[in-house]
Amino acid sequence: MMERIKNPAFLSAAAGILAMAVMLGVLFAATVEADEVRTRGKLLGIMYHQVLNDPAYHNDYCVSVQELESDLKYLSENGYTSLLPSEAVTLIQSGRELPEKTVMLSFDDGYQTGYEYVLPLLEKYKLKAVFNIVGDYADKYTELPDNEKNLSFSYLTWAEIKKLDASPWAEIGNHTYSMHDNGSGRRGSMRRYGESAEDYRQALTADVQRLQLKLSQLIDSRPVGFAYPFGMFSEEEPQILTDAGFKVIMTCNEQPTELTALPLTVNRYNRAHGRDVREICEQYMSAL
Repeated sequence: MMERIKNPAFLSAAAGILAMAVMLGVLFAATVEADEVRTRGKLLGIMYHQVLNDPAYHNDYCVSVQELESDLKYLSENGYTSLLPSEAVTLIQSGRELPEKTVMLSFDDGYQTGYEYVLPLLEKYKLKAVFNIVGDYADKYTELPDNEKNLSFSYLTWAEIKKLDASPWAEIGNHTYSMHDNGSGRRGSMRRYGESAEDYRQALTADVQRLQLKLSQLIDSRPVGFAYPFGMFSEEEPQILTDAGFKVIMTCNEQPTELTALPLTVNRYNRAHGRDVREICEQYMSAL
């Protein structure tokens, strides 16, 4: 049997060593944690919706084709690098830094003009964008006869979504299957008044996973990005979306995005008609 150590000096020294080891362990853990959330750079998010030539449609959520081309030309000529949601995930996982001027371009709702007007301009200026689509809209316009479609209000068909995804300049994002609607008692994908937390979790999860499954069958991949319908969300929603597998969640908050850890929240400036992208860039730079 080992004899108990009774030497006070030894015990005091041992206690000191143990305390130092604990302190170093805490410091090491803090260093690791700090490294894990270290900012990899800052990102400018810009949100578009519809793009049309007819001035009658121009508003906060519809710009002209000429405005879009002017934006892309400005970004290209002023050294901006475009980043897709999947690329942001890879960059964070690899620990690499963002280029100094990085922009994430997004087009919400899945208008047909994304394929007709936007994609050719992205290809021309060698910039990338994510198209956040709504499943119900794609269903409706896939089934609608061509003579009942109009570029002013039509949405992408599933065939057009597949063509968009095939381009190296485009990526598909999830904008819910059936929750882009304010008339169902639910504001976008938010929790209904009186709805239990569990019922809400099940409803939201079922909706977004329905679109994820549809897209996995169509384009052989599941989007990593999700955009809140109308920019509105419930307190529980980010965690539900994270649990559903999303790694990039897009808001309508107009402020810079810091690339730290996953899941990544991407804030976006709305590009309204008449709001020059130069102005957005200057607003973004002043907020850094």
